[in-house]
Amino acid sequence: AAAATATATTSTAAAAAARRAAARMSMPVWELAFHALMVFVGLRAPMDPTTAQPVGPKEELSKFLLDTGVACVAMTVVLLMIRSLGVSIAVKVAGFRPPKKDPKGRWILPKKTKSFRDAFVELFYYTCSLAAMCRVAWREDWFWPSGWEKVMFDGRVQLTSPLPPYTVPADFKFLYLMETSYYLAGFALLVLQKLKKETRKDFVEMAAHHLITAALLSLSFNTGYMRIGLVVMFLHNCFDPFLHFAKLAKYMNLPLLPDVSFVICAVTFFVSRLYYYPTAIWHAWMGVCNHSASCPGGVWDKTPVETTLIVLLMALIPIHCLWFYMILQVLKKAIMSMGVQGDVRSDSEEEEEDQKPPRTRSDEHQD
Repeated sequence: AAAATATATTSTAAAAAARRAAARMSMPVWELAFHALMVFVGLRAPMDPTTAQPVGPKEELSKFLLDTGVACVAMTVVLLMIRSLGVSIAVKVAGFRPPKKDPKGRWILPKKTKSFRDAFVELFYYTCSLAAMCRVAWREDWFWPSGWEKVMFDGRVQLTSPLPPYTVPADFKFLYLMETSYYLAGFALLVLQKLKKETRKDFVEMAAHHLITAALLSLSFNTGYMRIGLVVMFLHNCFDPFLHFAKLAKYMNLPLLPDVSFVICAVTFFVSRLYYYPTAIWHAWMGVCNHSASCPGGVWDKTPVETTLIVLLMALIPIHCLWFYMILQVLKKAIMSMGVQGDVRSDSEEEEEDQKPPRTRSDEHQD
């Protein structure tokens, strides 16, 4: 009994020492951001193992919550700046109506201008997100389908040499914080729109989507299964730039571009979400503990958290099928009417003032 007690005490002390050591090597979020920026502009190498940062059990929960909170505030400020830029482009370049004050003195954004702004923000973010993911993970074999048998070698398996157990390079960790903060900030902006009485048909669906996605990313981070998380993020995000570019082109009444972009969008959606996404989930199921002596049950020896993560990923497949059906409906209407008429899977209300004549100086004086 005394020996068992001594062993337990030693084990607890070792775990505490490991956490203290991880805390010492953990960069603050601003330093992570600076390092990631240097990687993105080519001044530092991506996925450098010497910048290893603690994740999962090695990361203190308080540190994770603090970093996520700081990143969320910073992301909210950035998104508000991009929204302002989107309104300026909509008004000064595309010629849409500017914001006006209602009888109560509140600024009201015309619906078409708001739709343009929202699509611009989404296009800007997802393009930057995809570029960052490719810059960080382009040379990693597990990032591509040919190497997905290694996509679950982190987490409980920990075949990640030369990285220490439960660590990832600093730029990889920043990507995760950035993506998590984007969905949390998006939720905050949705609530802000609701408080400002800006109507949105899909408020409940989008709010739930943002919260669930942020929860999945947080759960993935805190269990150490971040490779599959990055792959799933990439497969989901590669469709969005084409969709939102098609929307912007349609709002601006540009010829041909909406149709070409939407066709590319449909093909990308089918390939990424209906073919490669289920394939990635299959590798996630087969890869958990498939190469670890600590899992004698093989692929069936999963923890409740691992099973939950995979089930939640699988639950998105029917939604993807429904969205692809809706995309095909848009393509059908486009072929029959010789032009993209809208996105039935749109994340905002349809424009009620679609075909406004160009504004003249006399219109501006009347305003």
